[in-house]
Amino acid sequence: MSVIHLNLRTFCHATEDTEKVQKAMTFASGIDDTTVTHSEGYHGNKILIMECTLSRKVDIRSFFQRLSVEDLKELLTTIDQRMDEDGLFFFRLDKQKSFMEELVIFSGDDCIHARARVESYPKRREKALENAKVMLQEHIDRQDK
Repeated sequence: MSVIHLNLRTFCHATEDTEKVQKAMTFASGIDDTTVTHSEGYHGNKILIMECTLSRKVDIRSFFQRLSVEDLKELLTTIDQRMDEDGLFFFRLDKQKSFMEELVIFSGDDCIHARARVESYPKRREKALENAKVMLQEHIDRQDK
């Protein structure tokens, strides 16, 4: 497994049901350990920032196994655009689908932001890209069987 940790974060606006957003986060992460930070929008509206980090390999593996083959292939083909120079791999999950207990890659704004730290020694983007591609391909191959 080449992902060291996976951080998930979403925003719960005043117009949203906090319990529903929490349910979406719990389903997406597969764990109940979410931290909530209270914040305020530009116009004074209340915003909750919900965040959790998966650091156990079994939790990270389980997360990627729950993605569909199509979504894994989408991540694999777009990984060059999703990884920064520090080896952080970014993608979004559909928050509404997560509430409905379906893990789906998403490109809209109403999302759960995912940031995965990809292992690379020495720390180089090229090595992190290579490791992430191998990991995603392994998950695709495992699900294709």
